[in-house]
Amino acid sequence: MTERTIRPFLLSVSIINAVSALVCGVLLIVAPDGSLMAAEELIPVIAAFPFAQIFFQDLLWIGIAMLLVLCVPNATAAIMLIRRTASQYHVAIFANALIMMWCAFQFVFMFNWLAVFYFTLAAVMVGCAMCMARRRA
Repeated sequence: MTERTIRPFLLSVSIINAVSALVCGVLLIVAPDGSLMAAEELIPVIAAFPFAQIFFQDLLWIGIAMLLVLCVPNATAAIMLIRRTASQYHVAIFANALIMMWCAFQFVFMFNWLAVFYFTLAAVMVGCAMCMARRRA
C-alpha cells in the first residue's frame, strides 16, 4: 500500500472516531443517566467498578473520559495528518492504541460487538500507521 491510499484512510477514520467520541462524550455529559444514548442499563454494570462510589454513580465521568481519551487524540491525529507533520503517524498510532485499550476494557467489563469492530479497526489503523512511520524513518 502506498501513502496515497493509507493517509486518506487514516485521516477519514481519525475524523470519524473524533466526531463520534465528541458526540457520545457530550451526550453522556449532558445526560449522565444515559437516557440520550439509551445507555441506562450500563449504570448497574459500572456500579461494580472500583471507586464506584466516587466516579460511577452515573455516566458523567465516562463521558469526560471519552472526550479526553478518544476525541482529543483522534482529533489531534486528524489535524496532524491534514498538516502532514513529521510525527503524524506516531500520533495516529497513539490515538488508535488508546482506542484498543478502551475496547479491551469493554471486553472485560461490558462486552459488546461494536467494541470488537472498533478494536479490529484500530488494530488495522495501528498497522497502517506503523508501516507509514517506518517508511518515513
